[in-house]
Amino acid sequence: MFSPAVNQAAPSGSVRSSRRRQRQSNDSISGQQPKAKRQRSALSDQTFLPPEDTPEMEEAKPQKVAGLANSRPLASMPRREIAVRSKKTRTGDRSEKEDGISILTKNDTYTVSKLHALPDRLRADIAGRQHGAIYSDSGYALSLTHSHAMVWQYTTNKFAPDTYTFALPYPTKHVSDPLPLGALVSASTSSDEPGLVVIMPESGKITYWESITSAATLDLIKQQRNGVELTIPGLYKGEVVTQVLNAESAGFLLAFTSGRTAYMSVRDAQGRPAITVQFMRSNSGLTGGGIFGSIRNYVKSGASEHIAAARAGESDKIGERNVVVATSNGKLSYWKIHRGGHNTLHAETEGRETIVMAMKEKQPDLSDLLLESFDLLDFTYTPKPPSDAASKDQGEHLLLLASLGRQEAHYALVSVVLKSNTLRVTDVRPIKSYTTPVNRAATSKTRLHLPNPALVAYIVFDQAVVVFSMAKQPDSPESQLRAEGHILPESFEDVVDFRGDMNVEIVGSGIEEPHGNQHGSKDSRSRRARVKHPATVLLVRGSGGGVIRIAATDTSKLTSSIPHKVTARTKLEQAVLYGNSAGNPLNFKVRPELQFPLEEVGIAAVELSLDILKAKVASGKISNAPSSIAANLKGRAAALHHLAEYIKASGVVLDRVTRWKLLWDAEKMEAASNIWKAYDASVAAKPEGQKRGLLDDLVESIHEDFKTNPNPEQGEGDRVRHWFIHDIWNLEIAIPWAFQVIKYTYQDGLTEHSYVMNILSEADDLVIGALESAFSFRTKNLELYNLQTERLENGILEANYEGLPEIWTSTIFIAQNVRKQATLAGALLQEYWPKSTEERPEINPALMDKIRNESPRLVDLAIRANTERIRWVSVQESPALQMEAETLRADQNKAQHEQLSLLAAVFDRADDALAIAEKHRIMSTLAEVMKQEIAFSTANLRNPGLDAAQHQYWKARSSDLDDLVRLYFDKFGPEWADAFYKLQIEQESIADLLNTYQDKDLSHFLTAFLRSKPEYSKISWIHEVSRSHHYEQAAETLLNLGLKHEQHLWSKKVELSLGKLARMADLQANGHSPKVEQKVDLATTRSQLGLIKIQQQAYTYVLPSIAAAIDDNAEVQLAFEAHGNKDLKKQKALSSLLEEGLRHLVKQESMGVMTLIDLLTLMDSVERSGEAGSFKGEQFHLALKALQLGISDKQEQILTLRIIWRRCILKDDWNVVNDTESKDDEQVQDQLRQTALYMTLRAGFKNRLFEKDSPVKQLSPQDILGAGTRELDHRFDRLDVSIRETIMKDMQAEDSALSLFIEQSQLDNWYKAAMDLAKSDFEGEVHLETNEGDSMRYAASLLQEKEQSIKGQAKLDAEKVFNSKKSKVQEKLEGKFLKSSRRENNQADHY
Repeated sequence: MFSPAVNQAAPSGSVRSSRRRQRQSNDSISGQQPKAKRQRSALSDQTFLPPEDTPEMEEAKPQKVAGLANSRPLASMPRREIAVRSKKTRTGDRSEKEDGISILTKNDTYTVSKLHALPDRLRADIAGRQHGAIYSDSGYALSLTHSHAMVWQYTTNKFAPDTYTFALPYPTKHVSDPLPLGALVSASTSSDEPGLVVIMPESGKITYWESITSAATLDLIKQQRNGVELTIPGLYKGEVVTQVLNAESAGFLLAFTSGRTAYMSVRDAQGRPAITVQFMRSNSGLTGGGIFGSIRNYVKSGASEHIAAARAGESDKIGERNVVVATSNGKLSYWKIHRGGHNTLHAETEGRETIVMAMKEKQPDLSDLLLESFDLLDFTYTPKPPSDAASKDQGEHLLLLASLGRQEAHYALVSVVLKSNTLRVTDVRPIKSYTTPVNRAATSKTRLHLPNPALVAYIVFDQAVVVFSMAKQPDSPESQLRAEGHILPESFEDVVDFRGDMNVEIVGSGIEEPHGNQHGSKDSRSRRARVKHPATVLLVRGSGGGVIRIAATDTSKLTSSIPHKVTARTKLEQAVLYGNSAGNPLNFKVRPELQFPLEEVGIAAVELSLDILKAKVASGKISNAPSSIAANLKGRAAALHHLAEYIKASGVVLDRVTRWKLLWDAEKMEAASNIWKAYDASVAAKPEGQKRGLLDDLVESIHEDFKTNPNPEQGEGDRVRHWFIHDIWNLEIAIPWAFQVIKYTYQDGLTEHSYVMNILSEADDLVIGALESAFSFRTKNLELYNLQTERLENGILEANYEGLPEIWTSTIFIAQNVRKQATLAGALLQEYWPKSTEERPEINPALMDKIRNESPRLVDLAIRANTERIRWVSVQESPALQMEAETLRADQNKAQHEQLSLLAAVFDRADDALAIAEKHRIMSTLAEVMKQEIAFSTANLRNPGLDAAQHQYWKARSSDLDDLVRLYFDKFGPEWADAFYKLQIEQESIADLLNTYQDKDLSHFLTAFLRSKPEYSKISWIHEVSRSHHYEQAAETLLNLGLKHEQHLWSKKVELSLGKLARMADLQANGHSPKVEQKVDLATTRSQLGLIKIQQQAYTYVLPSIAAAIDDNAEVQLAFEAHGNKDLKKQKALSSLLEEGLRHLVKQESMGVMTLIDLLTLMDSVERSGEAGSFKGEQFHLALKALQLGISDKQEQILTLRIIWRRCILKDDWNVVNDTESKDDEQVQDQLRQTALYMTLRAGFKNRLFEKDSPVKQLSPQDILGAGTRELDHRFDRLDVSIRETIMKDMQAEDSALSLFIEQSQLDNWYKAAMDLAKSDFEGEVHLETNEGDSMRYAASLLQEKEQSIKGQAKLDAEKVFNSKKSKVQEKLEGKFLKSSRRENNQADHY
C-alpha cells in the first residue's frame, strides 16, 4: 500500500509544459536573483513540510491545466481527458467559501462535506476496483486502478476537474491481483508540478514520471516513453510490495509481505531521474545469510512479521528522515534513513505485552481476552511535550491504533514513547463508539490520522470513520478531584458511518492541517488551499462516493472545562437535516455502541421538532429568508417528516405522549402551510392598496408573550411572514383569534355587514384550512408515528385520552370560538339568504354563496373540536374540568342541533346536514332532519301543479330518502332506530310507527326498541300481536305493565285482562301447560283484577257525591266532604290516609291493597234512599276480601285482619246496642242486625270467607286489642320515626275506644251474639235453598251445558277478540288514552 500521511510533500505550482516555463509574477521573484542557467539541483529544505488544508477553503492561486494525456495510449482507453486553458484569476481574487462543496452532515463539532471535483472516469465506474491517496500539500488526489493512474486537483471548484490520466506500462492480468501502488513525488527543479511513481506489487516493476504535466504533454505529441523504469532486484518469489512511504527528502520506503523493508530513490545525486532500490538490514537478519538463509528466514517469519504501517517523522537535516515501522503483532523499529540509501536502525522492540497490559489495566473487562487476539493496525507521530523537546535523547512519540478481540473488536489509542529499544506507554484511550472487527478483505487498510494541532484523531475504517478527541481537559480543582478518583470524563468520540446498501468503501485517505507554514512554491499560481480546521480527506468508491472531507470545525468545545459528548439531539438533527439528501452515502442510523436511553431520545425528538417549528434549526435546504414562505414551510415540513421516518426506521419505541407530540407538531406545520396558501392567494387577488386582511389584524392582536416581534433594524418589516417563520408553533393561539378579530372589529364600530362578511370569509379560510388539514394529516400519518393502534373517528381519538396533554386542535379557546364562528355565519346567512340583490344590494352574492357553501365544513369542524375537547376533559381529575365537560356538552348539543337544522331548513343544504349528522352519529338531529325531508318531499310530490319532470324529481327524491333511512338501519342499527322511533312517538305518529319500515328486515328494530322501553309498553303489545305475532311476549308485556307500572285503573284492568287472554291464547295455540311462573302470573292477575273490581265498587258508591265537581281537585274535595270520617278529626294521620285513598279513588288511580283497605275501613258510609242495600254492610266485607286477594305475608295478614275487625266493630256505637231497656228480643236482634259487625259476619259466611284455608278469620274484641300500636305494615318502614309514632298514636286511639266498649258495653257478649245471629240467619237461608235442591240441580245442569257451549265458542274466537281489542285500544292510544299516558310517563322512575 501507499501512505500519503504526514510525509506527503509535493509543492504545488503552475501547470505547464516542461519545455516552456511560464513567467513568474513580479511579486514572486522580488528579492530573488535570476538563475544563470537551468540546472538540476539537490532538494531544498522546502521540499517537505507537514501538509495542511481545511474543509472550508479558498483556493489561493488556481491555475488551469494546459493539456493532459496518457503516457501510453491503450486500446481499452475510450478517450483522452483534455482541458481547455481558461482565464486566470488575479492574485487577491476571493472565491466563494462553499464553492465545489456539498455538506453531507454537520454538528457543533465536525462537518462532513463532499468535494465535487472527481474525474468522469471514476464517477462513471463506481464499482471498479481502485485505491488512492490525498495530497493536501499540493491539492492533488491520486487514484490507481489495475490499468490506470489518475491525478487531479481535488480542491477545485470544477465538477469535472482537469485530470492527468496515465496508462500503466505493465497492467495486472487479473482483477483479483493486488492493485498497483503509487505516490506523488516532490516537484523537480524543472517543473512546478509533482511527479508520479507507480509500483506493480507482484512483479516489482517501478515506473517514475518526473512531472505529471510533462508526461501528459509528451504523450500528446507521441514522443518516446517518458517514464523511468526499474524492476526491484532480489525480490523473492511470491513476495509482494504492500506499501510505499514517501520519506522525502531522504527518499521512499517500501514494505513487503515478507516483512522486509527497502529504500527507494527516484533521483540520482545530481537530481536526475534514476530509480534505485536496496533492502534494509535489521537485527532480525531477515535480509542476510545468503540466498538460502534469506529464503529460510522469509518462510520462518511468515505473518508474524507482517508490516502494519510505516510512518516518517520530521527531520532536522536535509536528506535525512526518521522512519518507524510497525508490525501487526506489536514490533516497532525506529530507523534513520539518508539520501543515497544509507540507513541505521536506532531502536527495535517487541511492544505487544506492554501494550496489552496497559489496555487491560485501563479496561479491566478485557482481562479475559487472549494476547494472541492483539492487532496493531496503524500509528502516527504525535507532538512532543516541551520537557522532551529540550532533551537530546527524546525518543519517538507515537500514537498507536490497537485492537483486542476477534468476534468483537476493542479498539484503543495508545500513546507510547519509543526510546533506546524500550517502549513506554504513557496513555490509553479506549474507543467505545466502534467495535466492528476490521474487514481483512477491504481494499485499503485501517488508517489513523492525527492532523495538527493534534486535538482530533481520525480512525479510518473501510466503511466508517471514528472522530476521536485527543484534547485534555484544562486543569481545575474539579478535574484534579476527578483524576484522583479515577472518574475523568470520557473523551468525545463519534462515528461517521457509510451506507452498506450503496456499496460504499473508503479506498484512500489523507489529512489537512491548519495554520502551517505555506511550504512549497510561493508563486501566486500555487494550488495549495488555505486550511482552517484539522481534517481527514477520504477517497470513497461506490454510489454517492468521491472525495469526502471530515473536518473538526470547533475544537474549542473539546478543550473546554465542560466535557463534550455526542447526544441524541445531535444525532437526530444530523439524520433529519441531511439523512434524506439524494445520493448521500452516509448512514445516519445510530450505531449499537452509541445507543441512547429512550427517555433521552424522546426529549431530543420533541426539542428538535419544536425547534424546527420555531425555525431555530437551519440547514442548506431550509432558508429562513422571507422571500418564499411556501418553500420555507415545505422544507420544515419535510424535516419533520424525516424525523418521524428516522425514528420509525431506527426501531426506537418512544412513549405514547412523545409520539403524539411529534405528530401534533407536524400537524401544525401542515396547517400553517394551508393557511399560507389561502393568505397568499387572497393577497394576490386583492387590488393594490387593499391588501390588508384578517391575518394582518390577527398577528397584531396576538399577545407579545405568544409571538416574537420582528426586528426592523434587520429588515424584518413583514409581521405576517415573520410570524409564519417563527411563531407557528403557537398556532393554537392564532386560530381562535379568527373569530375574536371579527368580534372586536364589530365592537370597534365597523358594523357594515358587507365588511363583516368579507373578514368572515377570510376567517373561514383560516379555520377550515388549518383544522381540516390537521385532522386529515393526523389520520393519514398514524402509522408513520407508530400510532396505528390508536382508533380515530373523523380525525379525533375515540377513547384513551388518559395521560395525554391538552390537544392543540381542541383547546378551550378553539372549541368555543370555532363553534361561535359557525353560529355567527349561520346568523348572517339567515339575514340575507335567499334574498335577492335588489333587496340587499350591499351584499356580494358570490361571497354570500361561498360562506353558505363553507358553512357545513365549519359546522363539521366545530363539532369535531368540541367533541375532542369534551372527551379529553371528561377523563381529567380536576373538578373544574369535569364541570367544563358538562357545560361544553350542553352548549355543543344545542348549537349543533340548531346549526344543522338551519343548514337543512334555511340554507338548502339538507344533504350536508344529513351527512354531518350521520358522520358524527348525532341521531336525534339526523332523525329530525330526515323526517322533515321526507315530509317535505311527500308534500311536494302531492302537489297537483307539478309537471312530469318535477314529479319525477320528487318521486326519485322520496325514493332516495327511503333508501337512506333503510341504510341508516343497516349502518347504525338500534342507535338510529331508537332516535327515529322516539321522534315518531314524540310527534304522535303512532300509525307511522307501527306501519312504516316494518318489513321483515326491519321489524325487529321496533320490536327491540319497544321491548327495551317499559314506558312504551302500551304500544309494544300491539306491535307484538299485529306484526310479530308473539302472543307470549304480548302477554308478558301486558302483564308486566299492568302488574308493575300501570297507575290508571281502567287501563290496568284492560291490560291485565288482555294479558291474561293473550297468555291463555298462547298456551292454547302451542298446546302447552302453563309453567310455574306463568301460573303465578295468572294467579296474581286474578287477584289484581279482583282488587280492581273492589276499587270500582267503591268508586261506584262514591260517584254520585262527585257528580257536580268541575275539576279533579273539586272531585277530591266533594268526596272527602261526603265520605270523610268525622270521628277522625283528632286522628290526623288516619285522616290523611283516608284523604289519600279518596284522591286515588276519585282519579281512578290504581291503589295498593293496604291503601284500598284503609279507604274501605275508614270512609264514612252514607245511606241513600232508593238503594237496595247499605254500603256499610259491604265495605268491611270488601276489605276482608281485598286482604284475601292482595296480602300474602302471614304477619301482615294477621296485623291487617285485626285492624279491619277493630274498625268494623268501632263503626257502631255499642252503648246504644247495649241499651236493651224496654225492648223485646226481636227489636234487640233487629238492632244487632244493623251493625257493621253482623253484616260483615253474615257476608263472610255467605261468601265462604271463613273457610279453613282462608287467611280471613273471625276475631273477638280481645283478639284485636293492640293492633298497630307497636308495629305497622311495610308501607311505613322507611318513614321518619316521628311520622310512624303519629300513626301508632292514632291506632292507640282506636284501641282505647275499643277497650271502653269492652268494659262498658259488654262488647264480648255482643260479639258472640252477632256471630251466633249471623250464623243462624245464614243456616236458615241455606235450609231454604236445600228445599229447592232438585230445581237447583236441574238448573245447574242446564247452566253447565250452556257454559260449555260458551267456552268452546270463546276459544275459537280468541284471536278475533285480540284484533278487535287491538284496534279499539289503538284508537284510545291516539286519543284520550295517549294523553293520559303522557302524564303517566312522567313517573318513569316507577318503571
